[in-house]
Amino acid sequence: MKSFLLLPLLLMGVLFSSCKKETIVQQVVVPNRTITTTIPASAWKVDNTKNTYYVTISMPEIDDRVYQTNGVLVYFSFDGKIYEAIPDVLDGTTLEVTHSVGSISIDIQGADGAQVNPPNQDIFVKIVLVESDPA
Repeated sequence: MKSFLLLPLLLMGVLFSSCKKETIVQQVVVPNRTITTTIPASAWKVDNTKNTYYVTISMPEIDDRVYQTNGVLVYFSFDGKIYEAIPDVLDGTTLEVTHSVGSISIDIQGADGAQVNPPNQDIFVKIVLVESDPA
């Protein structure tokens, strides 16, 4: 009797059990890099041909690899607590940012193209380098 019940139990065990293939994927997460700096009020230079004020920030972190493949995000703050993304229009003033190998430039001009006064206080800047794989 035992052998009569043993065969169906073994057969049910084989039929109702399954193998599950598990693939373990090791992901290497490269974190973004954040650099903070302060632009003194006295650092702004005027470009009369474009009616803009500009400042250039030295950024040795932006090498050729970063320039070619990564993202560069720039934020500014007047108090170091609340940051706004650039480009931005604030009280009729346009802020724009460009970057190249080794530097970031921030331009300020009137939203209507007119020249505005440069900031009369220090500006806090947060630069985020977003890692990305080349296509």
